[in-house]
Amino acid sequence: MVQVVGGQGRGPLPSYLDEIEELPPLGVGSEIPSQVVPGVVYRVEQVAGEGAMSVAYYALRAAPEGEIPVVLKVLRPWFVRRGGGTAELIVSKEAVALGRLNAHVPPTPFVVRLLDAGSAVMTMASGEGVALPWLVLEYVHGGAEGTTLTQRVEHSLRTTGAAFDPGRAAHAVQCLTAGLSAVHAVGVIHRDLKPDNVLCCGFGEDEIFKIADFGVARPAGFSGTFGGTMLGTLGYAAPELTAYEQQALGPASDIFSLAALIYYLLTGEEYFDVLNPGQALAAMCSKERRSVRDALGLSPALRASDAACRSIDFALAAATSHVIGKRPQRADALSAMVVPWLRDARPEALGSGTGAALRLDRLRAREEMAQVAPWTWTMVRGFGASGRGGAGEETRVVRSAAWDGDGRCMAATTAGLSFWDGSAWADVDTSGLPDPAGVRLTRRVGAGRWLVVADDAIFATYTPEGLGELRHLGGMRTRFELMSGDFEDLAVLVGQAPGEEPMLCALSGKRWLKPLPLKGVAVVMAMARVDDTHWLVAGRGVDGRGVVVLYAPLDWEVRPLAAPGVRAFLACAGRHELGLGLSTGAEGAALWFRDGATVTELVEVGRDISAVALDAMGRGWAASAGRIWVHRDQGEGGGSQPGRWGCIWRDEAWTAPIVSLFTDLGTVIAMTADGGIIEGRAQR
Repeated sequence: MVQVVGGQGRGPLPSYLDEIEELPPLGVGSEIPSQVVPGVVYRVEQVAGEGAMSVAYYALRAAPEGEIPVVLKVLRPWFVRRGGGTAELIVSKEAVALGRLNAHVPPTPFVVRLLDAGSAVMTMASGEGVALPWLVLEYVHGGAEGTTLTQRVEHSLRTTGAAFDPGRAAHAVQCLTAGLSAVHAVGVIHRDLKPDNVLCCGFGEDEIFKIADFGVARPAGFSGTFGGTMLGTLGYAAPELTAYEQQALGPASDIFSLAALIYYLLTGEEYFDVLNPGQALAAMCSKERRSVRDALGLSPALRASDAACRSIDFALAAATSHVIGKRPQRADALSAMVVPWLRDARPEALGSGTGAALRLDRLRAREEMAQVAPWTWTMVRGFGASGRGGAGEETRVVRSAAWDGDGRCMAATTAGLSFWDGSAWADVDTSGLPDPAGVRLTRRVGAGRWLVVADDAIFATYTPEGLGELRHLGGMRTRFELMSGDFEDLAVLVGQAPGEEPMLCALSGKRWLKPLPLKGVAVVMAMARVDDTHWLVAGRGVDGRGVVVLYAPLDWEVRPLAAPGVRAFLACAGRHELGLGLSTGAEGAALWFRDGATVTELVEVGRDISAVALDAMGRGWAASAGRIWVHRDQGEGGGSQPGRWGCIWRDEAWTAPIVSLFTDLGTVIAMTADGGIIEGRAQR
């Protein structure tokens, strides 16, 4: 046990009924030392949320290599006093449940990650010392649409008049199914799956849904209540969880809850709208079930498909049968009954007046306000124990970085694959590759899925389950350094053989198109997709001047773009769904591309802009050594209009160039060539 440093108590409480309101005595600046990692402390910033048994704090993990944001969850004193050893059992159980999921590199992105656990003696206002168990969990940045599934569904209802559209719902179901399957695979039953226990981050294709809060989880096969207390949430807890003498638990209990949760994300309403355990048990044992069409919040695109609605109704009814054996016994079985119908429903384009466009309009207004708000920054030094550039620094340089929607990153380095899990770097097992050091680039191809490309045209996928099947797309003698696009549809790679000009190599349906040599180009530095069939390609010409071209692989055509006469263009970013591209380079040069037109700007005189990104709304972000800028005061047409670049982060001590940027609404994460991480969040 350790003594908490700092913090203020709330004073004595007047009665036992008020005890459940009691907070742990943790004020701003309180520190809890790690009992596992020497030199690491968790410094409290503010209360993030409160539950019946615990309080969650937004905190910083402070270590010799830097700081990262985390969530510190501490059990309430009243619960510890009355639960005794049971309280520590709850925390240790959650730690074990989540810890098993961290065994993989990368870990599943669909379950909130455990970082640390312990117990600290905290002195109450009465002078009493209470040993309070705690957990440190991954901080899920949420964003402007909300951190919980409840908040995101409510945001969609407010801005579009409907809950999730079919495509977004299908993605959410697949994320939750994958997370629940991972939980069940380590022998744990969650028991309290509900909208408030699903945390969210990202927007659009980058959105990720994570299962959280394992405080009432149990091992598979466990039977009986916890001290006679009926836990779980009315309307979501399966009927076998509401009885005083519970039956042996299995995955089917969570699948019941998942079905109720699916109904909520499709409609914004409860599947079982009940007020007490008696009503809940009666509703669950009834053969009658609500239809998705009974709810006003159902997406018009889904309501228009009678077959989809009937099939989803059938799937949800089967999954919530009061007879355990009649439910699907696996989470992916329920997903297979629901997701194809959501995928087949009429898709919603990003056009004017659609739900996606309305959401973006609301977010654009909020994010413009966020740009004048203060930013907070946390930084972690790179590879090696000594940090930035010190003696003994590990010789490792980032070649390519691919970000997931939660700010985690798979990086190809000169020493092989490494994974940034939000708190530390971990080596990735590449024993299945012929030459792990030959991995040149990585690309995110879905939530928790990466494509890696190695020498000799070897392609493979990486997931939490490990290295997937290797594919050797032979016939190309070039070494691939860059890739952009959809490997399953249309993708472009840049390869270059020693002594020859770069080649643009396109894959259409995983079949090579005729390579196109880039005459007059010495080296390609960056590439990005700007619409369905065009790519920006940037680099340096043989004449020593920067070059940006527009490449149309299906037409086997390259068109040079008028660009500022700087020595090189170093970075590209694109939003193909917006038809928007941005390239930056030496001496602060920036070139926007939209609808066939280009606009040039200056980020900052004399600065080589080594990384660039476009967020979901098309706002530009740029970075160099020790600097991060954001594009402001854009014209009505978006980023292709002249604007003003404003520096929002500056630190001259960071001398390594920033080589990759991840942006979400109100969040930016930068990676330096030596693996340093700079993370900024707008204070709303």
